[in-house]
Amino acid sequence: MAQVQTVGNRDQVVVHGRGAPQHATLYFDDGNVILRTGRTLFCVHKSLLSKHSPVFRDLFEQPHGRFRGLLHVEMGETPEEVEALVNVIYDGLRIDIDDLTVETFPTLANILRMATKYKIPRPCEDIIARFRAEWPSTLAQHDTKESDFRARMVRIYGGAYGKSAADMPAAQGAGGPVPPAVPEEDTIVHPASVIALLRACNYHDTDLLFPLFYRLSCTTWQFGGSSLGHHLAPLLAADVERLVVGIERLRAAHVACAVEIPTFPQQPTNPPHFCMAGVAQLWASFTPPLLLGSLRNARRPLEQWRAVMPMVEAHEAQFHVCNLCARAITAKIVGIRQYLWASLPFFFDLP
Repeated sequence: MAQVQTVGNRDQVVVHGRGAPQHATLYFDDGNVILRTGRTLFCVHKSLLSKHSPVFRDLFEQPHGRFRGLLHVEMGETPEEVEALVNVIYDGLRIDIDDLTVETFPTLANILRMATKYKIPRPCEDIIARFRAEWPSTLAQHDTKESDFRARMVRIYGGAYGKSAADMPAAQGAGGPVPPAVPEEDTIVHPASVIALLRACNYHDTDLLFPLFYRLSCTTWQFGGSSLGHHLAPLLAADVERLVVGIERLRAAHVACAVEIPTFPQQPTNPPHFCMAGVAQLWASFTPPLLLGSLRNARRPLEQWRAVMPMVEAHEAQFHVCNLCARAITAKIVGIRQYLWASLPFFFDLP
């Protein structure tokens, strides 16, 4: 309920209401402005919010009603969003969250949305830096994150987790028994949610997005079932199309690399015909696991190529491949991985 009262030469709207709950920690007795969102009241300090946000500063200069004798501003956001932003402002723009997890992501998302809207850059920079650290844009950092993640999953789910097709005999990789699926999406922040958040906050950096699209392509083996459509629901239609096209391009490039038997210049040791026959046999020995592995592993070509590298050294003697040619095969695999990684922005059509 509101009524107009004349104060001096100006009319002011005075808001009357009962039962509106005060926020447990963000209703300060010496505050001088009340923010109402839904039925939650925040009593905060106008000067502090204005200092850090030009949007708040402009907002407080506009005419508003009064409530409990204080300036009263109706907010369009949810209580959770307002709480997240005001907490950061009162904490000196420091985000008091250590890790990016499924549990902490909603709060970080609220902070990023609100800090973007209210033009407070420091929290935005902090959160974007966390995203870049979690989904790095360099292959070396990606490999480190992947190794750390696999080790964590092994600790949680046991040694059967994360065995690639390269870890098994070809017969198993071609359709035999594979380790049971692990609910990874229960343990990590879903990339689709992060992509949608970045789009909503107007972040379109290619080096920020392409690692997320690759990670999202790795999780699509779990799509479907009773939650069909849920995983991609946050994405824009254009990004769903990018994902579909990108997966097909990536898999096509992966297959093309796998079926092409490497050739090398003549080496100082072993006649070329002798080494090349062994190279072809060695290459063919790990091609079936690369191409005919489980669906889960087929979605992880970069990890699959990394997994076969130890096989070269382990089996070079079996196939009568000289050490120099074995190193050349390993170097070719390194080059394939670098090519696939560098091509991800193109595969997913990210400018």
